[in-house]
Amino acid sequence: MKTSQKLLTICIIVGLVLICSWIAWMPKSGSRNSNERIIRIAVIPAEDQLAMLEKMKPMFQYIEEKTGCKVKPYIVGDYTAVIEALLNKKVDVALLGPFSYVSAHARDPNIVPFAVGVRADTGKTTYHSIIVVSKRAYEMGVKDLESLKKFAKNLTFAFVDPKSTSGYLIPKAALLKIGIDPEKDFKKVVFAGGHDAVEFAIKANQVDAGADADVTYNRLLREGKISDKENIIIWKSPPLPGSPWVYRNDLPEDIKEKIREAFYTMPSEYAQTYGKAIKFVPAKHEDYVAIEEAAKRLGLL
Repeated sequence: MKTSQKLLTICIIVGLVLICSWIAWMPKSGSRNSNERIIRIAVIPAEDQLAMLEKMKPMFQYIEEKTGCKVKPYIVGDYTAVIEALLNKKVDVALLGPFSYVSAHARDPNIVPFAVGVRADTGKTTYHSIIVVSKRAYEMGVKDLESLKKFAKNLTFAFVDPKSTSGYLIPKAALLKIGIDPEKDFKKVVFAGGHDAVEFAIKANQVDAGADADVTYNRLLREGKISDKENIIIWKSPPLPGSPWVYRNDLPEDIKEKIREAFYTMPSEYAQTYGKAIKFVPAKHEDYVAIEEAAKRLGLL
């Protein structure tokens, strides 16, 4: 009886925390009514979920002001969960990686990109996949892909997520090209679940090497959370199209127009609340055809 009472108490506390977190970011001005339109937005967590909600509050509020709709955000655990939410019409708008986007679009062509961020550090919409090794692995002699191949059987390797572009699709293709089959040739392969998690695992020597995006790597360097003396880049991909914001194309036309307008006119300080984009520009499916073709070549699409 005491155990069940404790569980009930915990559930109530968690529920109150979640309710308070929603109330905290919602605009205080204006009245809500039952006829108000809602835009449901999903993003992948790059850090603690409540911290992300707080950071993204200005972005959500700006979208509300520009569209006249209430924004209901969802911080989802992984790429697959976002895709499923879009497919099942549980969310209307989402931020996806390039590979997760083409995976979703292949299953439902109504999922289409409309915006992509321009990076603050480069002024471009593109980014790079990277392979990073620990200081210990680097000192062992792992300094490029050829030496990674040489020592593969003694190394543990971390990917981000099976639906990640820079954290799985592109680095796996690069490894296969030089004769490394990750599932067979490495001592062990794990999926860390997030870009940050890959870097932290390398830093802590929990894995010897891993795949990531240069956007995440550079951010963690700036924040002092990793060092380029401990997390050492040994490979960088050609430029990749940036992560797209997508929506369901079967949304009402006026809502889609307002969503696009909100993103294209978003002030830099609001745009930078996720991914460090200084602004958003239009995106279209054709921008991601190369990713689509790469996934098909690997039998992943």
